[in-house]
Amino acid sequence: MSRASEPWQDYRRRRRLLLWCFLLGLAIFAGSFPVAKIWYSDRPLYVGLALFVGLAALGSVPLSRFPCPRCGEPFIHKGRLRDVFTRRCLHCRHPRWADPV
Repeated sequence: MSRASEPWQDYRRRRRLLLWCFLLGLAIFAGSFPVAKIWYSDRPLYVGLALFVGLAALGSVPLSRFPCPRCGEPFIHKGRLRDVFTRRCLHCRHPRWADPV
């Protein structure tokens, strides 16, 4: 593995972590529907929804803190602006997947 691709390997790892947290939260929320039906209560739905939102938020923290390989600033957010789907660093406009120069 080249030295230039190491930061992007970390980016992929953080993105996969977000995806797995999102899918796990979604599975927990979907699993709360049968429990709510068995218990004749809405509480399992609220707990499942809270766990889904919490896991999604927890998984997004490492990705939002990913430093740009060129400038070192957070790659996907600048102040209040956050863009998970950005193709360039919001600070220095460095393209995603490009070698840091």
